[in-house]
Amino acid sequence: MMGEAPPYVMLMASLPALGPLLSERAPPISETRLERRLRELSPEDHAELEGLRSLASWMRLDMAEDEAAFLARARSVIAGVKSEAIRAVARDRLEIRTLLAALRRRHAGEEAPAPGTPWGYGRFVETIRAHWGAPDFGVGRAFPWIGAAKERLESGDRAGLERIVLEAAWAAGERHLALHEFDFEAVVYYVLRWSLVDRWSRYDAEAAAVRFAELLDAAIAESPLADSPLADTPAIRDAA
Repeated sequence: MMGEAPPYVMLMASLPALGPLLSERAPPISETRLERRLRELSPEDHAELEGLRSLASWMRLDMAEDEAAFLARARSVIAGVKSEAIRAVARDRLEIRTLLAALRRRHAGEEAPAPGTPWGYGRFVETIRAHWGAPDFGVGRAFPWIGAAKERLESGDRAGLERIVLEAAWAAGERHLALHEFDFEAVVYYVLRWSLVDRWSRYDAEAAAVRFAELLDAAIAESPLADSPLADTPAIRDAA
């Protein structure tokens, strides 16, 4: 007797391949179409996926949520995950977030978090705290990209830093889901990777808008009207 087929064969077969992370300007499937496909999930699986997706907001380098509140929410979400593979993927993502937070704190001149302070997630929280002064926080072997990320942060290369972190998140967890192709684990992995492609495409658009504004300001500065009181009016700016 043949074994039971994985539950989401049709769903996964309907999703286009994402390809390499930075090769696409936009995801190969829109958010609207992806959400329509995800309606095929059971209510229980859909709720679990939404909880995991809510943790992906750490991809934005400006992390505004209170750290203790975020960690409490992360632990609650992961505690409700049934799959060991998905728990491992979520853990890996949150450990990257923890290391990024440590980099930013130290760069801002902050001291190591006090013992017992809720500030990070995963297996390396205490190692990072104990090696706060080390360039790689003592975790360079586990996170070989940390040196490059530190350099990008210190040089003010936000795009370069974002790229490194997204690539690290893209690679993280792959080993945990090697045997999952058409089940819920595969769906989760696809959606989390889709969010990385979407994030990079949005970041690229935001960076382009900033570059355009800088070019516009430079053009105005070089204009004969630059010293005129009218230079900042919309009509003059548009003309420049």
